[in-house]
Amino acid sequence: MPGQDTLMKALTRSLSGGALDVLGVHDVELAEPFPTELPANTLRMDRVWRMEDGQLFHLEFQTKRESTLHRFLEYDARLANEHQTKIRTVVLYHARVASAPDELDIGTAQYRVENVFLRHLDGDHALNEVEAHLRAGQWEPGDRMRLGLALNMRLEDQNKAFNRVRELIPQVSDEIERDLVVSAILVLGDQGLSDEQRTQLRKELRNVSKLAEEIYEEGREEGREEGREEGRMVGRMEERMEIALNMLRKGMSIEDIADTTGLSKQEIEELMRKQSH
Repeated sequence: MPGQDTLMKALTRSLSGGALDVLGVHDVELAEPFPTELPANTLRMDRVWRMEDGQLFHLEFQTKRESTLHRFLEYDARLANEHQTKIRTVVLYHARVASAPDELDIGTAQYRVENVFLRHLDGDHALNEVEAHLRAGQWEPGDRMRLGLALNMRLEDQNKAFNRVRELIPQVSDEIERDLVVSAILVLGDQGLSDEQRTQLRKELRNVSKLAEEIYEEGREEGREEGREEGRMVGRMEERMEIALNMLRKGMSIEDIADTTGLSKQEIEELMRKQSH
């Protein structure tokens, strides 16, 4: 999906350059987004990147406590088997989560992840730092995470913090950095918001970020194209039904009609029943 591709490329830059240091996650330099749907299965992970050192970086964001690591282990085992490389898995937990397992011993192997509990970070203090840096013109990579994830950290007043985030985003004067903050918010930072807040924030982001506007327009175009394709499919189906009907009138067999039109035998039999009434 084009919008997701654009977003993930921006997030790749947003999380690099020491931005994750403020969360206690160090030495992360991402090179490119990595497909999260593995062959021959339907499991999907939150986000995966190839790092500059060739290893894979697997990032999960959880708003609820993960009681067991078996799901993550299955993801990573399949990734490791498919790509023959080491994997680093980091799990970000919303402030409402206080604890979660970080190790799993299955006897033949021990599996570990890095848990980051955002409840240990003061969201109000993070926003104060961002505001101070903006006033002083001292923006730094960590400010992307402070502003992007503040609403998922520990807060005195969530509604007040929500309004502060809305006020601070337009103050990021560098257009590229503003888009990098927006990418973090769109993928991670709005997870703990109400539906109303999420809708409001995303609408406002389109007014201050070229990235958000681009994704919005791509989504609209995809919707229009899906509508056009659906219309074409309906038209093609009507044509096939008309051809099948003519072949039935000529007494041709169901098998021959199915081979010619691509309709199923059940669809042709249903057409025959309608004609008999």
